[in-house]
Amino acid sequence: MSIPQIIDTLEQQYKLYESLLEMEKSKKDLIIKNEVLQLNVLTQKEKLLVAKLEELEKVRSQLTFRYFRDIGFRIRTSILSEMIRSVTNPKEKEQLLELHGKLTAILAEMKHVNALNQQLINQSLAYLDFSINLMVEDPNQDYTYQHPMNNVYGSKRNGLFDNRA
Repeated sequence: MSIPQIIDTLEQQYKLYESLLEMEKSKKDLIIKNEVLQLNVLTQKEKLLVAKLEELEKVRSQLTFRYFRDIGFRIRTSILSEMIRSVTNPKEKEQLLELHGKLTAILAEMKHVNALNQQLINQSLAYLDFSINLMVEDPNQDYTYQHPMNNVYGSKRNGLFDNRA
């Protein structure tokens, strides 16, 4: 049967997820330090890891499908928890349960780290937008009262981008 192959594939996936998580964690410092070039390099490395993970997921899915076909089940999904329920060998079942738990935990941690990085990026973008608005605003604007019908001081800016700059 293909259970040992599935276990091997899951272990490979877990190792790649560990590498990806470390990259995600190191992104935090790069975002805070505003090191855009290094962040781009790291993102390219992440893309390669994600491609490998997608390839491994396809292999795992095919192996799981083949396993179900071999034991006579007609399940069309390749969900790991369904396969764990069908495994009768206690050692293999224990290995699968352990890997399932480890994968679930690392994916949850990655989700948390990604959410934190997204917040940092949003804060950086908000700060940049604020800084740009400070540099391009008219210093006379909003400091003196102007009657809305009198447009003596020029046109008022609409939006965030000043095309005069």
